[in-house]
Amino acid sequence: MSGIRPLERDDLDGVALLFEQVMGSGTSSRPQVRRYFERILLDDPWADPDIPSLVHETAEGEVAGFIGASTRRVRIDGRAARVAVSSNLVVRPDQRPRGVGALLLRRLMGGPQDVTLADRSNDDSLRMWRELGGQELVHASVGWYRVLRPGRAADALLGSRAGEGVVRRVTRAVAAPVDGIATRMGSRVPRLATEPPEPDGSREPMTVSDLLEQMSSIGRRVRLYPDYDAAFLRWVFDEVGALPRVGRVVSRLVRGKGGRIAGWFVYALPERGVAQVLQVGVPGNDPDPVMDHLFRQAWEDGAAVVHGRLEPALSGVLSRPGVVVRRSARALVASEDSTALALLGTTRSLMSHLDGEWLVSHARRL
Repeated sequence: MSGIRPLERDDLDGVALLFEQVMGSGTSSRPQVRRYFERILLDDPWADPDIPSLVHETAEGEVAGFIGASTRRVRIDGRAARVAVSSNLVVRPDQRPRGVGALLLRRLMGGPQDVTLADRSNDDSLRMWRELGGQELVHASVGWYRVLRPGRAADALLGSRAGEGVVRRVTRAVAAPVDGIATRMGSRVPRLATEPPEPDGSREPMTVSDLLEQMSSIGRRVRLYPDYDAAFLRWVFDEVGALPRVGRVVSRLVRGKGGRIAGWFVYALPERGVAQVLQVGVPGNDPDPVMDHLFRQAWEDGAAVVHGRLEPALSGVLSRPGVVVRRSARALVASEDSTALALLGTTRSLMSHLDGEWLVSHARRL
């Protein structure tokens, strides 16, 4: 029987094959992709049978289309709500990709969730979402980069795209001398400094229990925020740590001069040196101490660049020395909940990479 139905564990081989056919094998292998989708879509402790991933099956019983769905629990003005995170939409080329893709997305959007979200989308997805009543979260479609080591940054940002050609070899050869010059210039001209100074206050490793404690009180200032529990957070951090080329997870609580908690940050740091900010939390109204400690920690960890997306509460980062901005992946949302839509994109909400598509978008990099 052909048509759209929920993903079952027996479909994973077909989904992995489809993903390989559509996205190209790259460095991925089909068994790895299969195991990855099984872990992040079916073994997620928050996996919700009411909001399943979907497959489009042909009359011959083959998987010809797929869309991933991950449920995230949030609080909106104190009430429990669900967010469906859409990911990994792939359709076999002979199945009219836009037609089948739109049908899969429409079916997912029609689920019982309060909000549907995708925050690593492209321009084609933006057009499809708009046709189905969705819209773009413009702020979350903007990325920022804080350059710490300019020489290494060029090599880090080129990444695998440059392979091992002449350009890559040249950037590696000049990285150390350029960074040395930048450090010396920064000591004489503060505006050009790449090494962040050691901030006031302190920072300490943050445990799952610490993060749960902070989230339990953030509702006094923030109206829309994740409703974490210990099982989910442990699963998230285990998954991030297990992802190849994502690197180690760094999480810190930040305290001000008097010892009071000013906020926290989480980032992933791969070997090539681009620290990907996964979450910044600020219980009060001043994010600067938290960002100061984030940049200093990343410097001490050897990062070449810190990369994050533009969150409303962190807009002050744009005026900092060494920060450059560029358009990032599209962040898209659909909801009939007017309160949720009004809050997203304001300083009264906290939705980070930990709560979106980032964790479930690494199949091509396995």
